[in-house]
Amino acid sequence: MRQRSSWAGSLVQNPTVTADSGMKKPTLRSFRKTLRTFERLNQLLNTRCCTEITLAQCHVLLEIEEYTEATTILLADNLKLDKSTLSRTIDRLVDTGMVERRSHPSDRRFTLLVLSEKGKKTCDEINRISDDIHKQVFQEITSVRHEQIIDHMEIYVRAMAEYYRKRDNDLLH
Repeated sequence: MRQRSSWAGSLVQNPTVTADSGMKKPTLRSFRKTLRTFERLNQLLNTRCCTEITLAQCHVLLEIEEYTEATTILLADNLKLDKSTLSRTIDRLVDTGMVERRSHPSDRRFTLLVLSEKGKKTCDEINRISDDIHKQVFQEITSVRHEQIIDHMEIYVRAMAEYYRKRDNDLLH
């Protein structure tokens, strides 16, 4: 049995297996508790990185930075935000001068979103702070485990995305 940290709580003595995954309920509950703790700690990190803007605005800026230019369709899909929430978020970023709207060169029906100089500086600051914090966190972990953690996190995120993709397809059909 693997060692659990004190914040993970105690496990039930007689574990039962869930019907779907074969994963024992105490293991699943411990994992969910770990995720909740991770989410709270990550939220604290995000409040340090995104001091002048909302978390949704922060994520929109970073997505645009990654693609250099983006459409609202791409952003809505990547960020899993509904169109009205995304539109309000983009409008605020445009109003603050961090994002610019440009006509798509080959298809006028689409608007491209690009970072302004102010938006680029904001992204640089977000990335600098976030990178510094994550470097310090990774110093608490044996270097041999760094790639494992990243790989496992990517596997889990892909599995979650696949779950929601299938669920959304089921709802549409």
